[in-house]
Amino acid sequence: MLKHWAVSPQAPELFFAQFPEFHPVLLQLLHNRGIKTQEQMDAYLDPDWGRDVCSPTLFRQMPEAVARVFAAFERGEQITVHGDYDADGVCGSTLLISSLREIARALNFDATKIDYYIPHRELEGYGLSPETVEQFSGGAGSGSAGKDKTKLLITVDCGISNKPAIDLAKSYGIDTIVCDHHTMPKELPESAILIHPLVPGETFPNKFLCGTGVAFKLACALYDEARTRGAAFPPGQEKWLLDLVAIATVTDMVPITGENRVLETFGLLVLNKTKRPGLRALIEIAGGKLGELNTTSIGFQIGPRLNAAGRMKHAYDALELMIEEDETVAMTKAMHLQETNKARQARSDEMYKEAKKQLTETPTDCIILAQDGWQAGLVGLVAGKLLNEFNVPVFIFGKTGDHYVGSGRSTDTIDLMPALHAAAEHLEKYGGHPQACGLSIASTEAFEAATKIMRETIVASLQNADATPILSVDAEMKLEDVSWELLEGIEKCKPFGMGNASPLFAARSVTVVGLSTVGADGKHLRLTVQSPNGKILKMIGFSFGFHIGSLHLGDVIDVAFEVSVNEWNGNRELQGRIVDLIAKQI
Repeated sequence: MLKHWAVSPQAPELFFAQFPEFHPVLLQLLHNRGIKTQEQMDAYLDPDWGRDVCSPTLFRQMPEAVARVFAAFERGEQITVHGDYDADGVCGSTLLISSLREIARALNFDATKIDYYIPHRELEGYGLSPETVEQFSGGAGSGSAGKDKTKLLITVDCGISNKPAIDLAKSYGIDTIVCDHHTMPKELPESAILIHPLVPGETFPNKFLCGTGVAFKLACALYDEARTRGAAFPPGQEKWLLDLVAIATVTDMVPITGENRVLETFGLLVLNKTKRPGLRALIEIAGGKLGELNTTSIGFQIGPRLNAAGRMKHAYDALELMIEEDETVAMTKAMHLQETNKARQARSDEMYKEAKKQLTETPTDCIILAQDGWQAGLVGLVAGKLLNEFNVPVFIFGKTGDHYVGSGRSTDTIDLMPALHAAAEHLEKYGGHPQACGLSIASTEAFEAATKIMRETIVASLQNADATPILSVDAEMKLEDVSWELLEGIEKCKPFGMGNASPLFAARSVTVVGLSTVGADGKHLRLTVQSPNGKILKMIGFSFGFHIGSLHLGDVIDVAFEVSVNEWNGNRELQGRIVDLIAKQI
């Protein structure tokens, strides 16, 4: 699909002159990211824990949360951690369960009083429900033993929108601490202790923590309090929790900027030497290697497998793997999760093909599809695939009887929320973000009315928007500029992710001098290109093999690419990873 290449404006000459010790292309990358002063460069290029990490005490209600947890310890009360079923919720739950148990053991409290609960995605839905509170009040239905009535409930990656359930818990004598990061609802659960960066009036500086990041702040404050009570934790003990923060920061797609960049940088260090038997087993099963893991490893190996549990079966499969302490049992659980992920891949591919069959012509405005038997946990994946293929807003619904559960995905230029707001009277519930949302509809009649309004709203939005996908390019450069020195500068910009994308360059009018496909069924494209001055660079285009029929030796092309390294048999050479290409002559 034709894309518009939006090349960042070149940084001012004065900026280059001010920092002559840096590679010019690295300076351009920094300027594109708003890094323009020495202080900003120091924070970006050399993250420092002591300087750049926010104290947990900056949360206004953190003292209350810490006091309530230790009161529960002292009274021998049941503490239940209630998480979400995605990777952020699983990691945040793991973080709090493991830290609460470690602190309890260190201070001779009863660690068996820490319990957990994650709702079933399809049967219960997102968040804390009144029905679950009823279970907690009776001492049954929790993820592990559930012997006693819960007296303290800690939500992770959910809770801020669950005022009715939290108020009900209060009426049963259950106190709640909310660790969440989602959008503010109309009514806050004011009967709870709120550890949330977006609560009105909140003083905590980092407004972009993931749910696990918020849980980490609570854990840090709890470790500090434990030390004052005589626990012999060494300085920095809580940093061993950062492997979980690193995973969740990537999988929940929060910006890897500011404090999050520091958490991710140090989190990757911890992830690469993680002590968790379950996580180590999962990494091995997924084909990863300790010491070589990065944000890509999280995004394509670890994250999908953790998410697969909640999408296909129950997130307990992921959570109980992550808290498992026996290596043999952990490997068995990791193998089970691997099979679940394979089933997820197969079923989502099948649903995608079924959805494609429903499209009788190429969509130009909006895709809205529904079918019996489509799993609620997979409709978002299918919507994302169709969005990538057709570049129009997509809503995919699974239908069970007369009930519909769906997910929406959209382009950068079309906000889904106005369409949902317009159809709100016909929706059972909905929520999300401009480019990704979830919703449910209680009847076929309501489905038809809602989707008609949603489509009309999106079509109206399209009339005022340019539907051409935008590819953000950091700089145009000559092939001669690709060097090991440049790669060294790019490496300093890691970790890459949301808000800090891997640098993308454009080379204009290069000639194709080598052309072939590689991989199963010729799926990938291998190019060798030459600059007008004779510089040659090899390139690889993953899933670009379809270009082989339209490209020829001698063609002149523009290519957008990332600089990477090709390693084989102990050899290393620079190469370009193709992101887009445009043939200028055939």
